[in-house]
Amino acid sequence: MDLTMRSYRLLLVAAVFLLSGAACYADEKPVSVVKVSSEPIHSGRITNMVYGGFIELLDDLVPGMWAEMLNDRGFEGVKPTNWFYYTGEPNTCDREWEMSDCCSYDTAEPFNGKQSVRITLNKPTSDILCQQGLFVKSGCEYQFSGYFKADSPGLRAEVVLKSLLPDGSWMVLGSASLPKLPDKWGKAGCKIKSRGTTDRAVFELKVTGSGILYADKLSLMPTDNKNGWRSDVVEVIKAAKPGVIRFGGSLHEFGYKWQQGLGDRDLRAPFWNQYWGRWETHDMGIDEFIAFCHLVGAEPLICVSFNEGLKNACDLVEYCNGDINTTWGRKRAENGHPEPYDVKYWQIGNECWGEKYDRACVHWCRAIRNVDPDAVLLAADDTPLLLEKAGQYLDYVGHHYYYMRDAGSCQTSIKEQQKIVKNAKLDHEVKMAITEWNVSAADWGLRRGKMLTLACGLDTAEWMNVLHNCSDFVGIACRSNMTNSMCSGYIVTRQSGILKTPSYLVMKLYADHYKPVPIKVAANVKGLDISACRSDNGKNLTVFAVNTTDSPMTIQLDLSNYPGFKPVNGEVVCDTLDRRQLDLMNCWETPERVRAINLSVTGDTIVLPAYSSAAIECAKPKK
Repeated sequence: MDLTMRSYRLLLVAAVFLLSGAACYADEKPVSVVKVSSEPIHSGRITNMVYGGFIELLDDLVPGMWAEMLNDRGFEGVKPTNWFYYTGEPNTCDREWEMSDCCSYDTAEPFNGKQSVRITLNKPTSDILCQQGLFVKSGCEYQFSGYFKADSPGLRAEVVLKSLLPDGSWMVLGSASLPKLPDKWGKAGCKIKSRGTTDRAVFELKVTGSGILYADKLSLMPTDNKNGWRSDVVEVIKAAKPGVIRFGGSLHEFGYKWQQGLGDRDLRAPFWNQYWGRWETHDMGIDEFIAFCHLVGAEPLICVSFNEGLKNACDLVEYCNGDINTTWGRKRAENGHPEPYDVKYWQIGNECWGEKYDRACVHWCRAIRNVDPDAVLLAADDTPLLLEKAGQYLDYVGHHYYYMRDAGSCQTSIKEQQKIVKNAKLDHEVKMAITEWNVSAADWGLRRGKMLTLACGLDTAEWMNVLHNCSDFVGIACRSNMTNSMCSGYIVTRQSGILKTPSYLVMKLYADHYKPVPIKVAANVKGLDISACRSDNGKNLTVFAVNTTDSPMTIQLDLSNYPGFKPVNGEVVCDTLDRRQLDLMNCWETPERVRAINLSVTGDTIVLPAYSSAAIECAKPKK
């Protein structure tokens, strides 16, 4: 009986072991072979111009990049525009001035804009004007300035940075007194060094004495700013290596006046952004945009307004590229830039479509080339009529791609547009400029947040592969948008720092590892999206592999067309916790949950993490 029972138990254990082994074997994914060809896809070349960005005056996009710490510095007031919020969380554009009963708006004689602030002290006392929610860092210096007018020589002003402590008392982080206040509108300023770090600092303008003080155009900036731009933003964008950055967008067709954004920033009048619904300070104009492009190593691409007329566009080209003997070139020199900017890329209109535009475009091309014969011209449309009328002058047709979650359909669409250009039978090459793209354009509810997720990062990677495969036709591509913008920015900023979204990380991955020659690559594997490219001399190649499945995927690179080649290093963007959730985002508490990490490339077999985008560099190993 004991022997029989023992035999039964042994048989049971063996059966369980065999069944377990069979189950494990069934769950294993087969190795997928990726064959890399030595044959180019076409004669086109991949450049960093397809990793471009886009800046427009849209809510907190520019304020999130600009170094100014005070909102509503011209006292025009804050109007909520909560129709577009994803979460409803206030951003920097929602911060308002806190005023006592002694403070009021004055419209009689503002320094700039429609109104200034008036502080009335009827007897010797003190009063404050303050704004909360600032970030200051210990040891950092901040430059304050403003325009003031005092009706009494006894009035004094002090600038204070302070923070509320848990016991309800205030800690002064830094302070400085302003020099004697002028009796007519004049500028006064001081520098303040912070003794502490907090993202809940309060700025305070403290006025003492008796009389009336008028104030306008208050400004507080860290002294390490780069031509007005945040130094940390410059560093992060530069690291992503955008080849081109476009300035334009919807507002440019609805009342934007570039001429009013020139010269001393304090003298520029704020204006109401009728398209997106915010007061714009005009602190960033053409000069500042071009300076930013130079700081990050990108070519500026300027979109001129079609609705504002042809002369307006030609004047802008002349301002940027004319010599100092021209009317607008002289104006640029007066603003501190005697040498022409030599802006190469000009787009005629934003989202201008239809017969009127297609027929008029030829006149715009001729006029702009008359101002600058070397201008590279982009249209906003891509129809047969446009090419018939203006194709002889155009370098690029324009297109916007949103809702590009289906990369295959997008690639088909690009090929169809390429046929239209080919059928025009022009005597020179005309390429496509995709001057705006993203996975969405008009999801204004919770779906808006999808653009911050790992899923969007994978969509971006597949889109990058499309751009590589279509690089014989697509020469420029600009992601919409660069910063914030109701979740569409590929970085998210607060005064205290920067969040890199999965899309940013993926675009940086591609910009870091691409090679100029797109080559054929084959792998018939569901859930794997790939592209490959090599150097001109054939000594290096990169395979970009996107695993869109919820399981790790093992691939084997067939490099038989490259004798002696092996994978030599790899980098992959993935969820470092491997929770396999497409909707996860980097957040302020875990800013590097999704990030680029080293990918193990021992031998020619490589394991791609679930939901990941990888760049695999191959070459002959160094001896």
